[in-house]
Amino acid sequence: MSGLLTKNPFSRRTCPARRPLVGGVSDCDLTVHRPLSPTESPPTTCGQARRLNDPRAGLLSRNFLALVATQFLVALNDNMFRWLVVPIGKELIGAERALSVGLACFVLPYLLLAAPAGYLADRFSKRTVIVGCKLAEIAIMALGVAAILAGNIYLMFAVLALMGAQSALFSPSKLGSIPEIVRADRISAANGIIGLTTVLAIILGSVAGGVLYGLTQPAGQHHWWISAVALIAVATVGLMTSLLIGRLRPANPARAFPVNPFGQTVRDLVALGSNRPLLLAALATAFFWATGALVQINIDQFAVVELAVKQQYVGPLLAALALGIGAGSILAGVWSAGKVELGIVPVGAAAIATVSMLICTVPEGTGSPASAPYYWTCFLLFALGCGAGLYDVPLQAFLQHRSPQQSRGAILAASNFITFAGMLLASGVFWLLAGPLGLSARHIFLLVGIVTVPIVICIARQLPLQTTRFILWLLSRVIYRVRVHGLENLPEQGGVLLTPNHVSFADSLLLGLACS
Repeated sequence: MSGLLTKNPFSRRTCPARRPLVGGVSDCDLTVHRPLSPTESPPTTCGQARRLNDPRAGLLSRNFLALVATQFLVALNDNMFRWLVVPIGKELIGAERALSVGLACFVLPYLLLAAPAGYLADRFSKRTVIVGCKLAEIAIMALGVAAILAGNIYLMFAVLALMGAQSALFSPSKLGSIPEIVRADRISAANGIIGLTTVLAIILGSVAGGVLYGLTQPAGQHHWWISAVALIAVATVGLMTSLLIGRLRPANPARAFPVNPFGQTVRDLVALGSNRPLLLAALATAFFWATGALVQINIDQFAVVELAVKQQYVGPLLAALALGIGAGSILAGVWSAGKVELGIVPVGAAAIATVSMLICTVPEGTGSPASAPYYWTCFLLFALGCGAGLYDVPLQAFLQHRSPQQSRGAILAASNFITFAGMLLASGVFWLLAGPLGLSARHIFLLVGIVTVPIVICIARQLPLQTTRFILWLLSRVIYRVRVHGLENLPEQGGVLLTPNHVSFADSLLLGLACS
């Protein structure tokens, strides 16, 4: 298949290749055309014929908005229940143990259920799996309330593990449905929106969990009905939004059930490993989430010990981090400009390394949230979150876009296995660093920054062209005002021939930057 990147002589408005603007800045209008066969008529708008045959839609479609709402409510309930149970655990079995065990209970199901989660996402309609998970969530939340009333912290952690199991089965279907719901040129932006709404849910869930803990002390049993209403109501509304997602076809109806889940997990990992780009993206994603898990539980200790603030002021610090991730996710979607832009990844990794080390410079806290150390920490955590969003969104989009459709669920489940193995390892690393090694929360942040530096170098070496291209793209936006029309006429896979109908030294640069 070939294409043409040129001025459009048939457009209703004139599209000169370059028009001088104030200050010597040029305006370049690039239009992509698909060659027409002798029996075809020119479409009314560029790319209209292809869009009419594409069942996927944009970011404002009902299917995508329902998926966003469902994901938001899942993450909200996850964090609300987790940060209700973990403070109860800190009260009953100690802070370090409760934080580590709480993270492990939530993460372990992602390892044990990787194969069944991938099977469900490929064998059945992803919508069916999502609705089923939401039904299970209502029952799990009811069981969680019963565990709190029983006053058994181990039963509470068991319910937290069930919540993790529900999320583990939900995740491959959620991520795998994005390329089936939105067009290819919207995948990066869609992941940015999913990332933003997820971190907003983390903010609200973390804060709401702390509020529920405060309202139901001691041990969550005083006025327990408040927690019951909040948790079950959120799960019920999430079920209603999941029903608004339209029908999605099963990707591989012939796939057999994995009788040996561990063997299937190994086969899924082998399939992921056979595709080196996808494997590298999965490993990079795993590093992000492992680091994020370590940072999240370290923030609690940093606030209480280094800043000397009370437990209720940990929430705003987590909120600053989550808001930063949301801002970085949206920025990554905008900078991707309709394509999967891996050149953003090393920029985000460099920001993570730099800011993590800067947190070590925060002065000792005064015990008051209205103080310079507390505000400075909020700002740095927001910046850390921005770098994290820039780092993660292109990797998620790449995994979704490049994984084969028939085995996308298995690939994403294998990626989840690696990711949450890293997160489980992070809980043990935190215990080792904060316990036997006696490192302070300040020193743990410094260590995270130092460890991330070689990761930045490694990613930049793996993506030299993408990194250079992204930097040039940013610079080109300063020199040129570029409008790209009809980019959807380029094939999603395979090669394409691009031929300008005029000559300019900027052609090769602008053509390369405009195309995926």
